Amino acid sequence: MSIPRKIEHSRGISWEITYRVDGRMVRQRFATKALALDASARARSMSLDGMGIAPVDGKTTLAVYIPRWVAAQQCRPTTIQMYSSHIRNHILPALGRRPMASLRRTDISAFVAGLAAKKLAPATLTTVYRILAMILRSAVYDRVLAESPCYRIKLPSRPPKTLQAFTPDEVGRLLDTAIDRNYSVLALGVATGMRQGEVLGLRLPHLRLLARELSVEQQCRITPGVGIEITSELKTKSSRRVLPLPDFAVSALARHLEVYGPGPQDLVFSTARGHIWSRGHFNDWVWKPALHRAGLPHTYGYHSLRHTYASALIAQGVHARVIQARLGHASIVETMETMDTCSPTRTRKPPGRWIRTTPCSCHAPASSPSRPASSRLRSQPFRQTE
Repeated sequence: MSIPRKIEHSRGISWEITYRVDGRMVRQRFATKALALDASARARSMSLDGMGIAPVDGKTTLAVYIPRWVAAQQCRPTTIQMYSSHIRNHILPALGRRPMASLRRTDISAFVAGLAAKKLAPATLTTVYRILAMILRSAVYDRVLAESPCYRIKLPSRPPKTLQAFTPDEVGRLLDTAIDRNYSVLALGVATGMRQGEVLGLRLPHLRLLARELSVEQQCRITPGVGIEITSELKTKSSRRVLPLPDFAVSALARHLEVYGPGPQDLVFSTARGHIWSRGHFNDWVWKPALHRAGLPHTYGYHSLRHTYASALIAQGVHARVIQARLGHASIVETMETMDTCSPTRTRKPPGRWIRTTPCSCHAPASSPSRPASSRLRSQPFRQTE
């Protein structure tokens, strides 16, 4: 660290200090010797603490730094897509042109207040803030910032989390009114609580009907730039699990495979034309029509069957660790939160006893005279009417 050097020029006198940051020479000039000494002391202190930052780096804007941060992330393509969407829609328009060293805690608070004023959902707002905090924390690690301004920022309170679950009667209506081809995919969701992608990605080698169990090894997902694919990359490490099958699910799956056979890549479930289901098409052609036929609210998602399964396990008094293993949760905390939000008063019986353990008459072979005409109707996409 050099002693301030007096520089005479046409505009007067300046005091210059020089020091090194990450092997680069930094020169700064000040109007008075006192200011130069103060800056020299600060630079020396930061250098000793390992926090030396070149002034030019502090002028880096978020718009310049963010692409480097995104490129360095080791996440799933869908996560990168989510990050990029929030950055493009919320962070860059508000803070993209600001030099990162100029950001203060009040600026971050004002940014959060602006998102709240736009009526952004509290959960979405929290996600956007966390992405911004990760970016600024990374800038600190890269020695572009001395410290992150994301410190004790007050976020809007989130409403209590509520999980939608079906009652036993609603589950019975959902399955009794399902068309024949779709009965087993609904029954499997009730019987195992599998995620939608896990159900659509189930393959024959992972299904063991004689042992009355299946293993979750793959899932169906849409990857940006790739499209629909069956991948062994699951949501969490705990998602890879073995699940028991009740009798009604075994009967439904056995009959489905006997009548319709496996789909492409030995998938248990596929479209009528033999293609892999995408979640959007599955919701439009299978799930929403099933809710409509059963007279159930269209706000329920296929994930509600997972909540229903969890509620049933809770009502049975199953240990939390067993529930965590069945649901494939990465943390027991997530399982406990699920147990707190799933109301056991809605599901007092285990899922295997909600419906008959053998296929009902509406899912008997097509030659059966007792099969109602409604179950022979071809599946139609759901259309919301006014």
